[in-house]
Amino acid sequence: MKALLISDQEYPTKTYQALNDLTGKFLKHKGFDTDMIELEAENLTFCMGCFGCWIKKPGECVINDRMAQINRSVMNSDVVIYLSPIIFGQFSPNIKNIIDRSLPNMLPFFETRPDGSTMHPPRYDTYPRQIILGYGDEISDEDKQLFIDVTKKHRRNIEVLIYQETAENIVEVLNKMELGRVGGIL
Repeated sequence: MKALLISDQEYPTKTYQALNDLTGKFLKHKGFDTDMIELEAENLTFCMGCFGCWIKKPGECVINDRMAQINRSVMNSDVVIYLSPIIFGQFSPNIKNIIDRSLPNMLPFFETRPDGSTMHPPRYDTYPRQIILGYGDEISDEDKQLFIDVTKKHRRNIEVLIYQETAENIVEVLNKMELGRVGGIL
């Protein structure tokens, strides 16, 4: 099985390093062949909103940067774990960019969710299990909840964990998850 660990290298704190090491060791222990992508701002261009990924090159971003390779790596993985610092209750800009630029993996239509919001339907029958681990040294309860809410608005099928406690707690939660591809729900 393949796993992909995506992190934002622009926030190299001790907490980040501990979480990065922890998740890498966890995935290795579970028998995953793990690739790691550490991003910096200069690695990716921001989405232009051109919809070329739907019109000109369906399923692939028209911007010629590292994102085409990242999207392929995501779709060829069974599990994707994003490590993101929590900044004012939000993702880091680089992790947000990755999430925005995954648009080619969705269809250009809209469906209405039970809460009345809209979302693009899936392009593929299955997707990797997605987990986002938010971290920070001092995160308020309000920022934690905002991070969870914003993440759940981006994806219905994503697990959200906050790394602020012990490594054992994160490993315990990860051990309870089914780590593998999931049906076509984003």
